[in-house]
Amino acid sequence: MNIQLGPSQFARSLRPFLLTILLVTPFCLLRGPLHWHGYSYFLFLPAVALAEIFFGFGVGLFAILLTVFIATYFFIEPIYTLWFSPAQLPALALYALSSVVIFGACEGVRLLVQHVSDVRHRASQQALGASEAARPKQRAVSVDMWRGFVLCTIFINHMPGNVFEAITFRNIGLSDSAEAFVFMSGVAMALAYGRKFNGGKEWDVSLTLIKRAVKLYGVHLLLSLAGIAIFAAGAIAWHAPGLMAMHGRDLFVKDANTFLFGIISLGHQLGYFNILPLYIALIVVVPGLFYLARIHIGLMLAASALLYALTRFYGWNLPNWPIPGGWFFNPFAWQFIMAIGIAAGLAMQRNRLVRSKPLFILASVIVFAGAFVVTNGFGLSFGVRDAVYNWLDLDKTNLGLGRLTHFLGLAYFIYCLGISPKLASLRILQPLIVLGRHSLLVFFLLSLVAAFGQVLLLTGHNALWVQVALLVGGVSFFYAAARFSEAEKAAGGPVMVRG
Repeated sequence: MNIQLGPSQFARSLRPFLLTILLVTPFCLLRGPLHWHGYSYFLFLPAVALAEIFFGFGVGLFAILLTVFIATYFFIEPIYTLWFSPAQLPALALYALSSVVIFGACEGVRLLVQHVSDVRHRASQQALGASEAARPKQRAVSVDMWRGFVLCTIFINHMPGNVFEAITFRNIGLSDSAEAFVFMSGVAMALAYGRKFNGGKEWDVSLTLIKRAVKLYGVHLLLSLAGIAIFAAGAIAWHAPGLMAMHGRDLFVKDANTFLFGIISLGHQLGYFNILPLYIALIVVVPGLFYLARIHIGLMLAASALLYALTRFYGWNLPNWPIPGGWFFNPFAWQFIMAIGIAAGLAMQRNRLVRSKPLFILASVIVFAGAFVVTNGFGLSFGVRDAVYNWLDLDKTNLGLGRLTHFLGLAYFIYCLGISPKLASLRILQPLIVLGRHSLLVFFLLSLVAAFGQVLLLTGHNALWVQVALLVGGVSFFYAAARFSEAEKAAGGPVMVRG
């Protein structure tokens, strides 16, 4: 069929591109009177976001290319050329990365909004009836499976120096289990409490979350003291005082009273025991995120992204005490990935988390690029990792954009593959589901066993059979404890700590 594009249709097709140029133009015009510095082109990011939200995928890509061109020509020395000095390359690469992150987030929000307004989609939902009602349970099983997988990964990574570290996914990408843990926690929060909150039980959900935060606070205190006891016992048993000189344990040796007040105030956090304080801080803000999401998921993500941006720009963080500095996991930054997890969970619950082919391609590129960098070009180009790591934003404390981009790409890549329900149905992976259902109990136990494993490895007890015994024995112990907790619940007895 021959379709001819008339003048009016052609003009309408150009309108989004012309409006995008108008969105970008004011930033160029303000350069002269305001004497902006060379990094001012980062303020083009709102124009990229608006172009994607209002006009869609193609125009959003056009906005990225346009702003990169304008930045290179007008903002980066020497101006009025397409050349730039090597010193400006990291900033320009960071801008491109930021644009891609915002572009991907806005594309997801735009597609979600589109599905909300899709009447045919709602009609198909009603027609599916009972079979559709069973899907959230399958999704919850899949979430539990990945939570169990992440917990096992954390267990391995919390014993540095063991041979199994080489097979964890941080060795093939720019992110690690920390991003996965917080993101999956957000997904689980949305699946567990999202409908209740939106159903008028705001205070019930908020009270439940506050109680959970208090429980986590008690678990953190117990873990910190137990960790000190394990390392102190190792230092005495194997005459290794150096065990008490690392990861904040030296303060206990120097001043135990101050150490205890620091632990109680959350101002002093031991290495490998510092993710629960982050989780506590994030749980406190979950009701606020739910409230914004009830108005619009895009509003919640926008508010969270704004807090993240301000945190990165002004260096906000909660302070340590008594040792100067800030929290190892900055909650003002890490709340962003929790918010993204909540948005994904709410979309899953409503069956509105879409699979976009362009986004899947973008996610695939991100995953492939991360693996290429971390593995030095898959072992073919040594030095790539060191060269790129010098300018990529991979700060773990403040959730660097490189880490965030890679994890979101990895998560969306796995989601689009559609393998989670199939994996969750495999008998061999059922233990992971059990571990994920009892994530808090398992995290408590793995922290203690990992501390014991660190003592063994640091004191020279690092034979291969010891490492295998730690991994197999530890995971088996966690699984047995989780099964025992389920048996207690089934029998009506006291339930152990649940995730």
